[in-house]
Amino acid sequence: SAFQTTRSVIKMSASGPKNIVVIGGGVQGTSVAFQIAESTSLPAGSTITILEANKIASAASGKGGGFMARQWGDGGPTQTLHELAFDMYEELCPKLGVESYRKLPVLSVSPGGNKKGKQDNKSKNKQLSDIFPTWLDGSIGRVSPLG
Repeated sequence: SAFQTTRSVIKMSASGPKNIVVIGGGVQGTSVAFQIAESTSLPAGSTITILEANKIASAASGKGGGFMARQWGDGGPTQTLHELAFDMYEELCPKLGVESYRKLPVLSVSPGGNKKGKQDNKSKNKQLSDIFPTWLDGSIGRVSPLG
């Protein structure tokens, strides 16, 4: 995977145990701590400490309801990271014993179109018609799958 290729670039310098401090116990901080702990370059006897003002995932990371979408990036410099992070969920869940992970079809729907009447959105979007909800019956703009 792309993650394994990226991981091989990270090397620990000098031998002997390391005391590593990660600031922040959100999804990014805990992910960094986990990846360092899993690294084959981490010297034996090393410690990793997460500093968090409250508790793990107590802020935004704990409020997302577990919803992730591969296309959430804006196409900017971090787009590859968004996609990599999304793909890692599926890889890591069996390894971590997570049984509640499931990948579901999700649509991004923007308002728009003709406000005077309803349109047949399913026939306009043949490739998405099998996941169009029946309640989506108004005029809409862009429709695209997420994740």
